[in-house]
Amino acid sequence: MSVQAKTRDTILRKGAELVHAGGFSSTGLQQILTAAGVPKGSFYFYFKSKEDFGLELIDYFAAVIGGIFQRFLGDETVPPLVRLKNLLTYYESLFKKGGWRLGCPIGNLSLELSDAGGRYGERLAAAVDALVMYIQNSLDDAKRAGDLPGDFNTADAARFFFHGFEGAIMHMKVIKSIEPLRIFRKSIFLYLSAAGAKN
Repeated sequence: MSVQAKTRDTILRKGAELVHAGGFSSTGLQQILTAAGVPKGSFYFYFKSKEDFGLELIDYFAAVIGGIFQRFLGDETVPPLVRLKNLLTYYESLFKKGGWRLGCPIGNLSLELSDAGGRYGERLAAAVDALVMYIQNSLDDAKRAGDLPGDFNTADAARFFFHGFEGAIMHMKVIKSIEPLRIFRKSIFLYLSAAGAKN
């Protein structure tokens, strides 16, 4: 990796940390450059605009979260529905360690930038679709394993799972408690168990 590419990566990584903690609009370019140890005024050498940076930031967060989803949901040594439980357990531990503050960066940016429309909306929608597909793949595996009925709509269920999870994370941030995540985990697996019992 070239020096320029390394510097660009550092700006993106440090910027991601700041935006995750404080929001996109509230994070200034100079703040990002200072955190990255890059000289003042160098931002536009690496990114065309703050919007361009924001789009790449979405891709960065999507790749990081996608890697976590892949690690848990792509583990074929674990039964499909257990993979989903393990993913939720991991996130509960992560959020607890962070003091219930940060939440999901894709969810945060969706709330903040949804009204901006245009390329932000398209990029965020694509990021969500990719994450939902990881969940759907696990549910498809559960169907093939006989844990869910053959006519179970895994596409709708995967979105239901993701939307419920994001809502629980949002409420977790408000009340600074694991309780919304606990309720979500209990309820989603009651729903999946009930679907499996009909098989």
